[in-house]
Amino acid sequence: MIMTRTASRETARFRATGLRGLALFTLTFTLCACSTSLRVDSSFPRPLVTSLPINVGVYYDESLRQYAFEKEADANSVAWNIELGAAHVRLFNQLFQPLFENLTQLDALSSDSAARPVTVIMRPSIDEYTLSTPADTATEFYAVEIRYKLSFYSPSGDFIQGWAYSGRGRSRSELFSTDESVQKATVAAMRDAAAWLVIELSKQPDFHRRLQAQQSDDANSRQDHDS
Repeated sequence: MIMTRTASRETARFRATGLRGLALFTLTFTLCACSTSLRVDSSFPRPLVTSLPINVGVYYDESLRQYAFEKEADANSVAWNIELGAAHVRLFNQLFQPLFENLTQLDALSSDSAARPVTVIMRPSIDEYTLSTPADTATEFYAVEIRYKLSFYSPSGDFIQGWAYSGRGRSRSELFSTDESVQKATVAAMRDAAAWLVIELSKQPDFHRRLQAQQSDDANSRQDHDS
C-alpha cells in the first residue's frame, strides 16, 4: 500500500526540469523508522538569479513547522515517523534569500510584525507527502513525492494567488539501508520541487506584474499618509 499524508486536495502537478542553483545550505531533518533518527547534510549551488528589488515577508505556520509523515506498523510494513517541518523552513529560507533584496520572517500573516514594510507575503505549505516502497511498486526503488502550495498575500494578509507544485525523488533500495533510502528519496524530491520553484519565481511574468502593482499601491498609500 502506498503511504500518503494529505493536507489538501487542491494541488496541481508540476515537474522541475533540472536543478538551477539553490543556496549552499545544510539540510537537516529527522527520519524516524523503528525509533531511528538520522541527520542528513546536503548542499546546493547558489541560484543564478538577480535579486528582485523588493522587500518580501515569509510566514511559516505551525502546520509547516511541525509537519510529519506518520504511519503505524502493519503486517507488511514498519512504522514511519518522518519529521519534515524544520528542514523545510531551512530550505525555504535558503531558497528565498537570494531571490529578493530583503526577506523578513513574520510571526503572523500580516506585515504588522515586520521591521520594514514588505511588498508581498509568501506562505509555503506541504499539501501531501507520499512514500512508496519496493514492495508497493514491485521495483527496487523507494519513491517519494511531495506536493506543495506557495500562497501570496498582500501586506495586510489578503490572499492574492497560489501556486501548486510538486517534487519527486527515488533511491535504489539495494544500495542503502531502508532509512538511508527514504532519506535520499525525500531529499531528492525536495531538490526537485525547489528547482522548479526558483525557476518560476525568477521568470513568472504575472507574479512580477503583481509585485510591481503592489509596490505602486504601497508607494501611493505612503504618499497619502505623509500628506
